[in-house]
Amino acid sequence: MKNFVRLVKTAWPYRYRFGVSIACALMVALLSFLELGAVLPVLKILINNDNPQRWISTKIDSIAENLDQLAAQREELDRVAAAFDGGGAVASPLAGRFAELEAHIAELRAELDDRRRRVDLPDQPGFAAQSLAHEAAEIQRLQRAERIADARWEELSRASRWLHDGDRRSFDRRVDEVGRRRDSEAWWRDFYLRIKPTVYEYFPSDQFQTLCALMGLVMIAVMIKGVFTFCQEVLVADVMQHTLFDLRNRFFRRTTNLDMASFSEQGSSDLMARFTSDMDSFAQGLSTILSKLIREPLRAVICLSGAFWFNWRLTCLTLVVVPISVYATYRVGRLMKRAVRRSLESMSSIYKILQETFQGIKVVKAFGMERVERRRFFLETKNFYRKSIRVAMIDSMSDPVLEMLTLATVAIALLSGSYLVLKQSIFLDLGLFKIQLASQVMAIEDLLTLYAIMAGVSDPIRKLSNVNSKLQRASAASDRICALMDREPQVTDSPSAERKPTHRRTIEFDGVHFSYPGRDPLLKGIDLTVRHGETIALVGPNGCGKSTLMNLLPRFWDVDSGAIRIDGVDVREIRGRGLRRLIGVVPQETILFQDTIARNIAYGDPTAGRDAIIEAAKRSYAHQFISSLPDGYDTVIGERGHGLSGGQRQRIALARVMLRDPSILILDEATSAVDIQDEALIRKAIEEFSRGRTTFLISHSMGAIQFADRIVLIDDGRVAAVGTDAELRRTSPLYRRLHDIHYHRESA
Repeated sequence: MKNFVRLVKTAWPYRYRFGVSIACALMVALLSFLELGAVLPVLKILINNDNPQRWISTKIDSIAENLDQLAAQREELDRVAAAFDGGGAVASPLAGRFAELEAHIAELRAELDDRRRRVDLPDQPGFAAQSLAHEAAEIQRLQRAERIADARWEELSRASRWLHDGDRRSFDRRVDEVGRRRDSEAWWRDFYLRIKPTVYEYFPSDQFQTLCALMGLVMIAVMIKGVFTFCQEVLVADVMQHTLFDLRNRFFRRTTNLDMASFSEQGSSDLMARFTSDMDSFAQGLSTILSKLIREPLRAVICLSGAFWFNWRLTCLTLVVVPISVYATYRVGRLMKRAVRRSLESMSSIYKILQETFQGIKVVKAFGMERVERRRFFLETKNFYRKSIRVAMIDSMSDPVLEMLTLATVAIALLSGSYLVLKQSIFLDLGLFKIQLASQVMAIEDLLTLYAIMAGVSDPIRKLSNVNSKLQRASAASDRICALMDREPQVTDSPSAERKPTHRRTIEFDGVHFSYPGRDPLLKGIDLTVRHGETIALVGPNGCGKSTLMNLLPRFWDVDSGAIRIDGVDVREIRGRGLRRLIGVVPQETILFQDTIARNIAYGDPTAGRDAIIEAAKRSYAHQFISSLPDGYDTVIGERGHGLSGGQRQRIALARVMLRDPSILILDEATSAVDIQDEALIRKAIEEFSRGRTTFLISHSMGAIQFADRIVLIDDGRVAAVGTDAELRRTSPLYRRLHDIHYHRESA
């Protein structure tokens, strides 16, 4: 997860847009809670035939009762304060006060039970039906008096314990708390009294009209929520796409800065997989963080806060299974990360097979290997199928587990809340002990509202059920992306490297040793000095190290030991861009891009004008065939030069080097894949262009090296002989053998 967090930090430049999206998500969460909160007035209208006028009057009466309770509590606190001030020597008056309150409470309860019995049995003799309303009002009055008396007794009991323990600090805090609550209740009472005339005058008194108005408000809230949801989604998408844009470019920049060894080891197919499937997995995780992991927890927190406000005790009881859910999610996430990593590795193998097959389709068809390639692809995709199924199984496992835990939560809330409502109690009786789950008896509409709010909590949690799996997918992909981004190239520029080198004297190969990673040494002490303007032909058996030696000159790799110097300066002390600006390379495998011919020629110098491009094409003898094409230099060639012959591709590649006008020219088998006519043109172009610049020719064709000033024979990683064609034929048995083999093949 560390690498995922590291990549997410790429979004930091867009933090202000993200902040606005969080504000939108907060508004969505608040409006969602208000939608759920509308359940309570709807239920009051439907169950109690309530309306705004009756509701505000009831609210004012409820606040008045709370103020009476707080006043009663303050009176008892004043009694205990007198005991504190008197040194605690008034235990007897407090004991008398306890007895007085208990007697008063018992009297209230006895009268309340008597009146309730009379209401429950209205047909008993001497009871008139018209007395029901009077009895109900008396019951309400007695219940209010009982609650105030209970509050007095509880306050006196609590404060007397502080008196007994000498805890004046807790007592003073309680006094301040009661004072703050009394001020708050008084403020709300005044507020409701101020708006009461407006409610009576402008709000509908009919229950159905009230319900219609409430539904209209809910619909407006939903519309506003939709606007904020739209804004949040668009902002999240903008931040995500900008982040991916920066990350892709940064990843591409880091990848192209790697040395050739990293590319050879990694393989282009694996790089493609990291750029595509791995980046997509990271994008899904980033989108999850920016959208769901912000919006849904906000909804859950706000709804949960509302549930705590309604009844914090019952809400806490329903959350007892949350630790189990967290642990289950953690375990599933660890399994998911391992499975996704294996799946991504298998996808890289599929990319590799696709790349090899499509690039070598001519060879596949020529040897009739379609079935073999299909079999290879089938086995790898089957392997990917198995790993993907494992990922799906782990992902699917989280939903049933969380659903069961959610059902357990709902069952706890439903049974506990129903017990409180049906038994008209604030305690849950479990036999051995009781748990207080409410501060006052809950009405059915209060319980149903609490259930609606808890359902509002469960919805975002359900949407978050697969968030962990997506984050684990993104984490596995981030590990693969960062593994490549953290790879340091072995070929690096020193801080004091020369920026603008020149070549006017010599190129020296001094005791050059080199081996590819994990292989035997290939170059075993190459010593060679080449003068400026000299044309050197490198010949020798296959695998003797000719191309490798030339790859060391532009620092595609660095020597293991020894040194390569240009005009006395070690190439390791020259900036890579400056060094390669001196050198023009025409590789054995011609690489052309799917673009116009003009842009392919100007690839090394994008600022070159059309005249310079045409002049380079003329020097490489490519102008004639280019001009004969329908669009001339603006002809778009196919991938890897498809549609052109080998000789035409090679002449375009040669024109590309000529346009750059390098001081050093490296030609690696430049005429190996062309016909006789193209070979003659290419030889002529090379011979003309190589004048005045240092040229290295790598070729197995003895005819192609005849114009070289010197021929260097390399065998088994060492310089076996140096001289002209005539000198080597006279002094080197190996050269004579290569010469005879070539001309025997030519005559045949």
